[in-house]
Amino acid sequence: MPRLVVVFLPEGSGAMVDAMPSLPNGVRVERRPAAGPVSTFAGVGELARAVGEAVAGGASGVVVVHPAETLAETAWALELLHEGSAPIALVAASGGPSELADAIAVAAAGPRWLGCAVVAHGDIHAARHVRATGIAAPAFASPGAGPLGQVIGGIPRLLWRPPERFTVRGPFAGRPPRVGLHVVALGDDGALLRALAGHCDGLIVAARAGQAALAALVPVLAETAARIPVVLHSPTATPGGMAVTGLEPLKARVLMHLLLDAGHDRAAVLNAFAALEGNAAAPSAPSPVASAF
Repeated sequence: MPRLVVVFLPEGSGAMVDAMPSLPNGVRVERRPAAGPVSTFAGVGELARAVGEAVAGGASGVVVVHPAETLAETAWALELLHEGSAPIALVAASGGPSELADAIAVAAAGPRWLGCAVVAHGDIHAARHVRATGIAAPAFASPGAGPLGQVIGGIPRLLWRPPERFTVRGPFAGRPPRVGLHVVALGDDGALLRALAGHCDGLIVAARAGQAALAALVPVLAETAARIPVVLHSPTATPGGMAVTGLEPLKARVLMHLLLDAGHDRAAVLNAFAALEGNAAAPSAPSPVASAF
């Protein structure tokens, strides 16, 4: 019986499928319209539900054709929200038919532990690591990790296995949380950070390695961290024992948003970040999802 791959397409991108090279043997494709405006968390939630329904309906894998500008953030959100084991492959709407064919190959033949991946220019990128690196001609890379694998001759070949998956479970209800993102910069005296923090339910602070300006923000950071979850993206030790993450700041913000939206309090949010970083014992499970919050 052919393996079914459901492809979610934004309006006007059906030509990608029509111009695509021949499908891998034993694969059947079903087109569906993209669910919701994917520029919002609500839209990404609708997409996650649609993906879950496709898998529950018998799909072996799912492909999402997505605008390039927020593709990396959506891929990470889907990785966190997808509780199933079927592979999900995202491809940029600006990509060509050959990239779509590669994504279908990954969705059809990828291992059950793959989770969500981005397929671009023959490379397979893990959702946790992938970043957009181009603007006029969108490209993607995985700094510090490298591609998860490549698609060669229509066959996905993986180079390494990512850590066991991490998910955030709902229900998601109530007022969507406001999660701020502050980038520490030259001359930062904390005034703008304090103003931003006053309107946030959670805060991500991005600081470069060895950034001396961060020291001047310790008082306002400590004050804010006593009230809401605050996580620093910094490759070096942070002042005052603040919670730290290696996640790229935009993805750290996605994770914090989903955790708060699921009803987790400050302590649980910080514990989830610690578990993701491997700094705390995470609950084990026999499924591909090792940690779930």
